[in-house]
Amino acid sequence: MSTLRISTWTLEKIAEHAGATLHGPSDGDVSGVSTDTRSIAPGALFVALRGERFDGHGFVQSAFERGAAAALVDADWWNANAESPAGHILLVVDDTLEALTRLGHALWQEATAGGMQTVAVTGSNGKTTTKELLAALWSTRGKVWATPGNLNNHIGVPLTLCALPEDCDHLICEMGANHVGEISQLVRLAPGFARVITSIGSAHLEGFGSMAGIRRGKSEIFETADGDTHAILPFSEKDKLILEGFPGKVWTFGSEEGARVRVIALREHAPGEPPGMDVSLEVDSRKLSLSLPLLGMHNATNLAAALATLAAGEVELDETRLNEALSRLILPGGRFRQLVVRGVHILDDAYNANPSSVRASVEAFERWATSRHCEGRFAVLGEMLELGEGAGDAHAELARWVAAREAIDGLAFVGGFSERMAQSALKVQPELDVRAFSSITDDLIAWVGARKGGAVLLKGSRGGRLETIVDALTNDPASGRPGPYSSEA
Repeated sequence: MSTLRISTWTLEKIAEHAGATLHGPSDGDVSGVSTDTRSIAPGALFVALRGERFDGHGFVQSAFERGAAAALVDADWWNANAESPAGHILLVVDDTLEALTRLGHALWQEATAGGMQTVAVTGSNGKTTTKELLAALWSTRGKVWATPGNLNNHIGVPLTLCALPEDCDHLICEMGANHVGEISQLVRLAPGFARVITSIGSAHLEGFGSMAGIRRGKSEIFETADGDTHAILPFSEKDKLILEGFPGKVWTFGSEEGARVRVIALREHAPGEPPGMDVSLEVDSRKLSLSLPLLGMHNATNLAAALATLAAGEVELDETRLNEALSRLILPGGRFRQLVVRGVHILDDAYNANPSSVRASVEAFERWATSRHCEGRFAVLGEMLELGEGAGDAHAELARWVAAREAIDGLAFVGGFSERMAQSALKVQPELDVRAFSSITDDLIAWVGARKGGAVLLKGSRGGRLETIVDALTNDPASGRPGPYSSEA
């Protein structure tokens, strides 16, 4: 990786921007920033954060033993430990999270003054996929830095900014939230020239309280905008999101007539072709044909959102360059990973789930299984977390919706609502093969493994860890050796 911008700053400069009192030499430097001693690199600045269930100050000594150049600590810890750890450089502040936030924003300001462009991304579904699409497409225009993994909250965004490469041309910053007011804080750290809302759904309904609360929270990404800011949002939400007083330009995307970036058609690749689909789009009436190594209309609209940022930035939309960039797209695990395990075609989309993302995943799975002429289509659906008081009803409604689809031949529900989901599904389709499991068991793994020649979808919230079903099937319990396994992706 390129030299980090923060590594060009002296400790004195870091202390100044963090609002810290420096104890130790002021002319040293650091190689990066870390909040975790398990992965800290030699020469890094260790930031001791306090949380409800952890306190990084208990690991300051460990950080130095692992090679930290300095530690950012709060005044309470300093007052109680002024003599320890002896001989090490400490930066003392009132609040370490606030100092980390200030430091990240200062690095962003310096990079922006040097010409870096920022695209900010939020949404109920598709944030991380769209972020990776943006990173791939903007790489045709220069050096890109994108949020690592899902570091998209009040800690992750400052850490993303603290890891900015010195020569970064484009920052793709993912911003997540589970309550009103959170995006408002994050967008002030890295206010992009383009602000993207990928979708509006019932994710984190427990924290937002209602769909109106979700729309209000996501619309916060348009705060701090000026006349040069571009709002990029789903066509279906253009009259629902809060845009009063927005001074900039509005781009819409989707499959609907009237969207500025419109998905016209898609063709999923047949067996023998690279996994994915061909997507036909229009960008302000200009036609494009792109090959995307993903599945489903929802991912085609994620691509449309990413293309809207390029159009907003007045980037030439060259099909050849865009297709080359998309061919290099690599997504984190659990996002439409296509596998064949012991003769079972598995579509692993188990990274996360809410009602709208499960519906999109099921629809894409049906088309995928049909294109592969699979002998039966089965879905393993895990619990959807953070849905609030209506969680039980939401799970039951989803079960009825899935069971009513003629293309699904069997269902296995996993988690705390599995029995209720199974009962709801059987009321719709009494003859359907429906199973309920409170957790991942040997019986569930065997049920999936017995679908040889068929297709199985894995979809659930991250906490359900449905991907462990694949892990179990890829090992032969009789011999202890890896079992028959291949990846289509």
